[in-house]
Amino acid sequence: MTNKNEISDKKNTDIAVPSAFIDDAGSGLENIGAEDVTIPRLKILQALSPEVNKHDGKYVEGAASGDIINTVSSTLYNDDNPLVVLPVAYKRLFLEWTPRESGGGLVAQHEDPEILSKTTKNDMYQDVLENGNYIQTSATHFVLVINKDGGYDTAMISMAGKRSRTWNSMMASVKMKQGDKVFTPPSFSHKYTLSCVQESNDRGTWFGWGINASGVITKDEMSYYEAAKTFAEQVGGINLSQTSATTETADAPF
Repeated sequence: MTNKNEISDKKNTDIAVPSAFIDDAGSGLENIGAEDVTIPRLKILQALSPEVNKHDGKYVEGAASGDIINTVSSTLYNDDNPLVVLPVAYKRLFLEWTPRESGGGLVAQHEDPEILSKTTKNDMYQDVLENGNYIQTSATHFVLVINKDGGYDTAMISMAGKRSRTWNSMMASVKMKQGDKVFTPPSFSHKYTLSCVQESNDRGTWFGWGINASGVITKDEMSYYEAAKTFAEQVGGINLSQTSATTETADAPF
């Protein structure tokens, strides 16, 4: 879901906005809820990702392994276009997938870890249900992306458990002080720059997530804070079976 509002989108503020647009702001969108929109996913491109293969129908011009891509807009994030986000919400989900050889695709999302007790491991160490579908444990982060043009996007990120726990710990450890009171501020009060770092094991080399704290948002950036707060309130109604999720993850591609 891309959010470009006239307050923060320079392309719109550079032109005269008819007063009627302001008077009727939001009209036509009254019945659109969280279940009616697609939440873009931010994923890391690996060497075998179709987006970097010029002969693949999903090829994205200029894409390279080690880039991060928005799966809806195809926007690329790299050294030339850093990915700066406000973390909005977190969910640990258990996603039920149809195997690729059977057509692939997300069947359902489960929030109760009890679903894993109904699975057995296959030779690829996947948790497989009796119906042949498999369960993928997903650490899912919902974020507000701050774009260089002054606009913002909402998106989701699936991370490996270890990296996700590191980010969660970073957010939980942030403390602020007002007088004698020490408190943990909202996660979306602070910015983080996400990047790609090369990792490897005995099966190969791939790119994983790099996470760097980038400080508290400024007074001039409070519009992002308000947008993130609104998105946080919507996350509870989001079902991943209605998002742009695919079987590709940000973890080691093996």
